[in-house]
Amino acid sequence: MRSEIAVGIALLCSTLVASEVMAQTKYGSEAGWDIIVKDDMGPGCLITKANADDTQVQMGIDATGALRGYMALYTKADTKVTAGQKLQVLFDVDGQQFQGEAKGQAIDGYTGAFAWVTNADFIYDLAKKNAVTITPQGGNPVVIKLAGTDAAFKALRACQAAQ
Repeated sequence: MRSEIAVGIALLCSTLVASEVMAQTKYGSEAGWDIIVKDDMGPGCLITKANADDTQVQMGIDATGALRGYMALYTKADTKVTAGQKLQVLFDVDGQQFQGEAKGQAIDGYTGAFAWVTNADFIYDLAKKNAVTITPQGGNPVVIKLAGTDAAFKALRACQAAQ
């Protein structure tokens, strides 16, 4: 189950640079989420949260060109997903469904996947939603509760505006 969670969240994320260590600076924290500036994203900002089950969720903005968002889930458990592997995924945001492609990634002892979101407002709008259910092709659905993310996304917007 943990591996499917990691694959699912990471599928929502956009393309992060796999297996590379890029400059990151902590901007602050809100509602249990850390807000991070990533220099290789424009710079862009992300929110991240490490969970007790050894998973890590990331949602953010890449500002290297036209703003675009991403969402990712990583785990220390075996995901059976290799770096660079492409996976089809279904995202259900409070009943509204989107299909996409995710890409496997391994960074800092975590594995998972990510997917690009071409509309940055999609990421910001998640603060107004209750849950995202991610179903990777051939896998079980993973539900990510979004309660309490409103403050974190406000801080993400402030971080992005400061860059």
